Amino acid sequence: MDNISKEARRKNMQNIRSKNTAPELKIMRELKKRRIYFSKHVKKIIGKPDIVFRKKKVIIFIDSDFWHYNPEKFIMPKSNVEYWENKIYRNKKRDAFVNEELLQIGWKVIRIWESEIKSDFDNVINRILKAIE
Repeated sequence: MDNISKEARRKNMQNIRSKNTAPELKIMRELKKRRIYFSKHVKKIIGKPDIVFRKKKVIIFIDSDFWHYNPEKFIMPKSNVEYWENKIYRNKKRDAFVNEELLQIGWKVIRIWESEIKSDFDNVINRILKAIE
């Protein structure tokens, strides 16, 4: 069982952002500072990538350690385990499908964990720069 009320849980879940998260904004600020232009949250591209370099055909997804199952950081909630196992499994499956679809139509896909941005920001930026060279 959940240890908070349904209404409190609902309010918590509504406050979780799907775009313009702190890790995304940190990367976007750095790219803008370097005068590297990109599109963000492109709805017409499968998966609605966080950052798109159209001319270079490079797509960046900045993935939450929890929602996208970072095997090194993910901690399974103790309540409602079956729900979370199914939810995370579907997310992983969708990520793999999106990657495959984008690769088949010629995009280079880069997925970055939020924890990578926190722990090794310079390396993350260098990966992006190398991909768009």
